[in-house]
Amino acid sequence: MKMQIFLSFIIIFSLLFLFSSCSKDSGNEDFFGLNPEETFEDSDVPVDYTYDSLIFTGPWGYDKPENTSRQYPLLVSGAWNEGAGQYSSVNQRYPAFVVTYQKNTESDGRILGQWIKGVIDAGYRIDVNRIYLTGFSMGGSGSFPLAKGMHAEGLYFAAIIRVAGQSQSDLTNEIAGKTALWYHIGLSDNTTRVEVARKTLENFREYTCNSGAVESAASDSVTGYDRTTVLLQRSGYPMFLYSEYTGMGHTSSPCYKDEALFPWMFNHSLKYR
Repeated sequence: MKMQIFLSFIIIFSLLFLFSSCSKDSGNEDFFGLNPEETFEDSDVPVDYTYDSLIFTGPWGYDKPENTSRQYPLLVSGAWNEGAGQYSSVNQRYPAFVVTYQKNTESDGRILGQWIKGVIDAGYRIDVNRIYLTGFSMGGSGSFPLAKGMHAEGLYFAAIIRVAGQSQSDLTNEIAGKTALWYHIGLSDNTTRVEVARKTLENFREYTCNSGAVESAASDSVTGYDRTTVLLQRSGYPMFLYSEYTGMGHTSSPCYKDEALFPWMFNHSLKYR
């Protein structure tokens, strides 16, 4: 029992504080400056905007005078919109633009990339280095095609949270070199989804970009399920995490009970790749 508690502690807090322990010799920066803490008034509540017929929501405090030159992340919430709903619990700690994008092909990814470029050109202060994606089920399968379409437009997601998915196990080496991924799969999900998840783990282990990655694993039950997580750490960064949940079926909500999930995502920036 004591060992279980210890391992749970390690996996949460090592992810939360890993970035601050990166050595100067590695060339890595301290990520904590990406997410300054601030307080808000009722008048700082997020506002909805529309660009090219697509509605998106701004960050908390976007119009505060002291934030007029600040750029903000963009969270793209995929099919079923589970990402935006779960993000609402931390949206003051991690202010970001949020857009729901219920599409999942490479051509949809290109359209998304073009839309993001247009929004930035229109004057919305989106940090192109901090575009994130969440996707569950169909959105999980679609996360890789969207990333490939974005890449065709010269853009990358800084991080992806993928929960399950029926297909698409190859993100490609080039994209994996830029984009961090945390993959979640319930072992009581159907056989195909588990096989796709495990094939993705094999692919990431074989990518050239991870040839020098340090692999480790830990077990915990912080989500309510026994879970084993494999971590590939590259140059001080937790670039790939793969979590298997014993007894969990086709659902996303347990994954978001992990308090390390959003800090992991919002602490990634392409500036440090």
